[in-house]
Amino acid sequence: ADNLAFGSGGALLQKLHRDTQKCAFKCSYAVVNGQGVDVVKDPITDPGKKSKKGRLTLECEGGVWTTVTEGKGAASKDKMQTVFRNGELLIEDKFAAIRERSNVGL
Repeated sequence: ADNLAFGSGGALLQKLHRDTQKCAFKCSYAVVNGQGVDVVKDPITDPGKKSKKGRLTLECEGGVWTTVTEGKGAASKDKMQTVFRNGELLIEDKFAAIRERSNVGL
């Protein structure tokens, strides 16, 4: 893809949007002047919108999925894969393979 955009809702039909569905894409970690910086959103008006901060790993143990924050996760247990970096597609999966992975533990 030349362009990737995320969006949800607008309340045009079903009044479903990222807040009602509890879905958002947020930055959690950045490199500034060569230094790693944890990034977090913690609005005073809605504590339910607090984001996870730091480098994240997605781990599964005993069929239970957990997001480990602040760089405390084990890289060897991380189930996330870099698929796209700097304009280059690193992994090209078939939809059936993605669906099969998504059903693990269900």
